[in-house]
Amino acid sequence: MFDTIMARGFEPRATAIAARTIGGCYQACYYPDTRPLIGLAVFSVIPADDGHRFTADARALRDDELPDVLLGWLEERMPADGAIISWDHWWSLPARLTALADDGRVRIGAAATDTASRWRDLPRSLTWHLRHARAAAMPCLCTTGDPAPCRPALPAVLLPDPAITEQTLISEAVRGWTTWASLFRDFDAAGSPAQQALTAARDWSAARTADAG
Repeated sequence: MFDTIMARGFEPRATAIAARTIGGCYQACYYPDTRPLIGLAVFSVIPADDGHRFTADARALRDDELPDVLLGWLEERMPADGAIISWDHWWSLPARLTALADDGRVRIGAAATDTASRWRDLPRSLTWHLRHARAAAMPCLCTTGDPAPCRPALPAVLLPDPAITEQTLISEAVRGWTTWASLFRDFDAAGSPAQQALTAARDWSAARTADAG
């Protein structure tokens, strides 16, 4: 896997995607994924004339929304080109998105099935330090003896705070891209594209932290 990642080389234009999932009842119809998505974040690095441009955005579920809301959100933000970076989220993220996305999610489907070219799904051996924030499992919400089929439900009161989830997901997305870009930093000169992008991202992150404080 490491050789495959290195052979494809560093891509200056890249988007890292972080996901949050939650354990759920196996009979709650969250098929084909029994760990429904409850949040997503994208961190994009775009080369510009003056160096690099960085954007970060996140979306967490609210008010009994279901994961399909997140897929619609991601579809609008899925880049048409450049590398896509992901890592283990209790399952391979491109595999999860391939299983979940319907025919209307054209951008997601095209990107998630292109793991031989665009999508860099980093192995756990390289991303063991990218720990996910914990979330209590969703309890079974079915009424005892109810003959009706179970219906998926994710009450907001039982989910992690969405604002905190979005903040932590953005931080995870930045760390995920940094982990991937760092694979190339030590193999090139100090002025390599990977090193320049990492330096610019560090300055962007510091400025963002200062503005938030």
